[in-house]
Amino acid sequence: PSSKRKRVTPDEPKSLLAESFRTGRINLQYLNSDVPRQVIGFTSSSSGEGKTFCAVNLATVMALGGKRVLLIDADMRRPNVLKTLDLNDEGAGLSSWLINEASIPDVLRSTGIPGLDVIGAGPIPPNPSELAESPRMQELMKAMRERYDHILVDASPVGLVSEFVVLMGHLDVTLYVVRERRTRRGAMRLINELVQAGKLGRVDLLLNDAKSDKAEGYGYYTK
Repeated sequence: PSSKRKRVTPDEPKSLLAESFRTGRINLQYLNSDVPRQVIGFTSSSSGEGKTFCAVNLATVMALGGKRVLLIDADMRRPNVLKTLDLNDEGAGLSSWLINEASIPDVLRSTGIPGLDVIGAGPIPPNPSELAESPRMQELMKAMRERYDHILVDASPVGLVSEFVVLMGHLDVTLYVVRERRTRRGAMRLINELVQAGKLGRVDLLLNDAKSDKAEGYGYYTK
């Protein structure tokens, strides 16, 4: 999947794509019934595995299900959320907030989808790892937890940079996106090592771009 794929919209007919993300939303409720799941992070081993595509579509179906949802682009190296939503990616965003050059109203944007707001990554900073450790990140997440039912965080690939490990302290659940025929088997060892070392908490896999046995197209599943 990529930003060129059509995202789920309010008037989209029932389809395998939409149903798969609805299934993913339901699975999150049942698979994580014993842990908080208000804030959900997305990562992958590298770029091109569809984490942004999955984050945008899951956020959309949650909002269309009647929830108040916020999507945050925390990939301050290669931001793509606003482009995927067909929104202008210029102006203040997460990086602006973290360096204390913008207020929450400055960075919050409506997507045009009922119930779904977004915070873009903002101008690409020279030091994204340091910014991710800023106390203002904790301040932002605390304020947003009070406003929204669900917060989805599209983070940098864990296999490339360290920001996601820093962001883990703000997340309830991590969805590690694995793309069929693209994600390398060795990437799974990294996740296992991080979990065993206690650096990652609750991690679930989301299988992306999986061929359906029953129909042409793609399936998106949590696993």
